[in-house]
Amino acid sequence: MSEGRGLLIIDPSVVYAEEEATEIVARGWAGTVRVRHPGLDPEESVDATTPYDHDAVVILGSRASVHDDLPWLRGLSAWLAPIVSGSVDVPLLGVCFGHQLIAWLAGAPVGPARVDGAKVEGVVETRVRASRLAPGRTRLRVVASHRETVLAVPDGWTVAGDRADAPVDILEHPTRRTFSVQFHPEAREGFALARGIAVADIDARVREDGDRVLSSFRELALRQ
Repeated sequence: MSEGRGLLIIDPSVVYAEEEATEIVARGWAGTVRVRHPGLDPEESVDATTPYDHDAVVILGSRASVHDDLPWLRGLSAWLAPIVSGSVDVPLLGVCFGHQLIAWLAGAPVGPARVDGAKVEGVVETRVRASRLAPGRTRLRVVASHRETVLAVPDGWTVAGDRADAPVDILEHPTRRTFSVQFHPEAREGFALARGIAVADIDARVREDGDRVLSSFRELALRQ
């Protein structure tokens, strides 16, 4: 990619790298794009010693839980905490596990999405409340794949979207460019195949709404 603004994508997968997701998230960024896989490769760990030399950060999903006591997760949390608190100003978007980790670091509880512990998986509709990630939209058709969810709003943050299995489906900080979503705006056919979701459900509306969220974050991140 050309010289310019840099995006860091953190893929915290613990089974296999989410290459399709990374490619979708990276679309449209004019600068360099770097990817790290702290859950798969210790040499790609992110911790308190890692520089904040990025113009934006996106944290993807994972089968890990914010409650897991894992070395790579402790390191990532230590690095991420100053961004979440606002002491380091880097535009940030969390997706699914990334959403839960941001909310957890901000002081919100994270727990089972359903009483029986079953996984929420498939195409769902979320209600939007004036989100900067979905300007002008009142509903989004999106892909969900999660067993846990954010159970309450951290102090000082705003719920900008909700649905039955995710009362905090879109979380935003009102004065900073920090956002997170429980759903997967990057989910496409490969994501569906890997999780047993009907590929036909990844229709034009799902792709359009997912692209809108990602492009809105990109525009907000690059705004001076």
